Amino acid sequence: MNHLIIQNLFDLWEHIGEITNTLTKTDQYSSVFMQQSDWPKRVFRIIDKKEVLLDVIEKTKSNELPEGLTIQSPNSLENNDSFQYIMSQKNMAIDIKEVKPIGENNFIKQVTTKEDAYSFAATASQSFGYTVDGKVVNAILQHSSNVRLFIFQEENTTLGCGMVYFDPRGIAGLHMIGTIPEGRGKGVGKSITERLLKEAKAQEAEHCVLHASKMGEPIYSKLGFKTFGEIETYRIIKE
Repeated sequence: MNHLIIQNLFDLWEHIGEITNTLTKTDQYSSVFMQQSDWPKRVFRIIDKKEVLLDVIEKTKSNELPEGLTIQSPNSLENNDSFQYIMSQKNMAIDIKEVKPIGENNFIKQVTTKEDAYSFAATASQSFGYTVDGKVVNAILQHSSNVRLFIFQEENTTLGCGMVYFDPRGIAGLHMIGTIPEGRGKGVGKSITERLLKEAKAQEAEHCVLHASKMGEPIYSKLGFKTFGEIETYRIIKE
């Protein structure tokens, strides 16, 4: 299951890279390199071998690849001076049969317009502290049949966002679940997660998967998610 959870995330990034024409894919790694967006701007699906890492470092220094890199844990980067550790996330999953019935939430709406797509991007940027370009989110809205986007709105203010990606293996990945500072502590993130679970159940996915911070892991555990592994994100040091 751990492999399938990671596959869903990497498949999503490749899917977005194809839509935006920013994907580089080799036998050794994949990368999405955008100029105006920090998401999903990174190297991933990389083979953890010295010669591959050296090649990626050199290509990053020459600005052929982005500085961010996400890799499964454990890996060989922890003691490598060319990589700066940024964060770790828990790989979590739930069998869709274990998801309890979920009622309607009138604060959550599906993204269907360009305006909503840009609202999603602005909310994600505020929630995560890095730039998510509205053009990227709108491209997903316009060109992807495998992604559903949702926002949480209260009195015309967007407080949260989230998306679900359906991969070819019958797995629904819950991604970009975020809440802006003004919306925290109000159950916005939980409500969005439940709406994404409901969407996955309606589409008859077999499992739902996500990647949680260490702080978020207990919250998702209460919803029935189980932890199977971990991924880590690093910054490739150019200097």
